[in-house]
Amino acid sequence: MLTLMKTNSSDLKKQNNKVFTLNVEIKVADIKSEYQEHLKHFQSNFETKGFRKGKAPLDVVEQNINPEKLFEEVASHLISHAYAEKIKEHELKPITQPQVKFINKDVDFDHDWQIEITSCELPEIKLDNKYLSEIKKINLDKSLTDENQKIEKIIDILVKNGEVNLPEILIESDTQNQLSQLIDQARQAGITVNDYLKNKGLTLEQYKENLKKQLIKEWTLNLAITQIAKEQKIEVSEKEVTDVAGTNPSLGQNKNFIYYLLTQQKVFDFLKKLDK
Repeated sequence: MLTLMKTNSSDLKKQNNKVFTLNVEIKVADIKSEYQEHLKHFQSNFETKGFRKGKAPLDVVEQNINPEKLFEEVASHLISHAYAEKIKEHELKPITQPQVKFINKDVDFDHDWQIEITSCELPEIKLDNKYLSEIKKINLDKSLTDENQKIEKIIDILVKNGEVNLPEILIESDTQNQLSQLIDQARQAGITVNDYLKNKGLTLEQYKENLKKQLIKEWTLNLAITQIAKEQKIEVSEKEVTDVAGTNPSLGQNKNFIYYLLTQQKVFDFLKKLDK
């Protein structure tokens, strides 16, 4: 088990937008121990002239391993474990991958590591109750017969009346995920991302700016739906989730997503019936 520095009030810093920063110290004894464990792991699969597979001495293995790869694996394991311990201690619920920063000058296997880990929890939204009267007007508009158009107007009203301070780390994480997907899709299509964007008449910076706006809108809408469901006591049962998972195997592996989709549907059903 890691010997983490004792928990105290300075371990954790929270911001009002749900961003949190953890300060973690990993002792050199734990670093050296983990280093040896990884060497042994490499040793079990290592083979070179004069030695059978898994039988080479550790010093021989050490001389033939990429030091950067070894450091990356040791650090990744130790930091992941330390982060999990701190998350549990402080009862945090992060929703995005953490950003890790070494604070100490000497980052090697011979010194303690001082590490700063930043992530965020689910942001909160302030929803102006004006959305109720505005949606009622939409529902009473006899000229509005297209269901999709009505939904779009309701979405615009929720986003307009939702006030949320979205953490930059959250938007940046989502942006990078979307860019990674775009790169994969372009590669599968046999084109470059630049070619794809050129065909759309966009530069990379324009694409990222548009994507950021879309992500902000999506997060505001999702948080608004969650808030309305809470206020109106709109619930989704386990049976409803199981039924959908049973009829749609592609969604079966992500029950949280099914839960949200059903919640969204019920919230929109509620909103479309206002004043009817």
